[in-house]
Amino acid sequence: MRRAIALGAVVVAIILLVLGLNSCLDARKDRAYRSYADDARALVNSSQDVSDQFFEVLSKPSRADALDVQTRVNALRVDAQQLTDRARNTDHPDELNGANGDLVDTFKFREDAIGRIAELLPTALGDKGKKAAIDLIAGQMQALLASDVIYLQRAIPELRNAYNDRGITERFPTSRFLPDLGWLDPQTVETRLGKIGTGSQQAATPGLHGTSLQKVTVQPAGTVMSEQGVNRITLSDQLSFDVEVQNGGESEETDIPVTITITNGKKIQVEQTIPRIAAGQAETVSIPLTEKPEAGAVMKMTVEIAPVPGESNKDNNSATYQVAFAQQ
Repeated sequence: MRRAIALGAVVVAIILLVLGLNSCLDARKDRAYRSYADDARALVNSSQDVSDQFFEVLSKPSRADALDVQTRVNALRVDAQQLTDRARNTDHPDELNGANGDLVDTFKFREDAIGRIAELLPTALGDKGKKAAIDLIAGQMQALLASDVIYLQRAIPELRNAYNDRGITERFPTSRFLPDLGWLDPQTVETRLGKIGTGSQQAATPGLHGTSLQKVTVQPAGTVMSEQGVNRITLSDQLSFDVEVQNGGESEETDIPVTITITNGKKIQVEQTIPRIAAGQAETVSIPLTEKPEAGAVMKMTVEIAPVPGESNKDNNSATYQVAFAQQ
């Protein structure tokens, strides 16, 4: 009897030891998952910073010459390369190998495209061979679009599935490196690059100029926002705002920035550019949120259209809404 009791005690001790060991291993793996989520978010946010700087260099009026622009873009290529290396060397559980591989591919596409654009910029900003270089730059923008597709359509779904299987809730930024599809059009690329070296906006053509905000529609719900009362919006990874802008002037307007700002303690600001709007016509730009606002509280959301050259009446260029976001 004493031997049986002793043997039973040993068996129980072994079982408890195994359970304790498994529990420790599970806790360690959970920490590895959460640590990787933090690393992935930091990488994606840093890549978004590279995007903001990259497209500011390429589209904002400045007095920089071609060599200076190329130097600044090359510096951003180095930043992009470092992100690729960091993603490749980030520790992660084996179950996340596929998602991390997609993340590496995302950053590699961006690194290579920025490097190639840097090589083409002196020619694109010169006279000889300019058109061919601009066409090639527009082609490299396709690579940046592909990086967004890989990240949004492959990396994020794989991450969600892996974390759901583990029973861990984590969110990942749904940001896009390419700010708008106008960069895929060689004519638009030429127009935007043409601002480099000017230091100011292009002069307005004769006649009436002016744009106006027509409506803002929440997608995918399809709900038109109202300036009266509180607009209740369900958070989702597909959340975006369709902003319709009317050109009430007598000339075509190009490169019109549209900005959405959400404030409640911290500020969330996103911007897209409408490549062109014909005289008397309206165009709609879709603006996704790069980060999710907090749910529950009533916030202020401002939608603003930048004035075009020669525009005198700016009263109808913006609207302010009260919004409350709710979890899905």
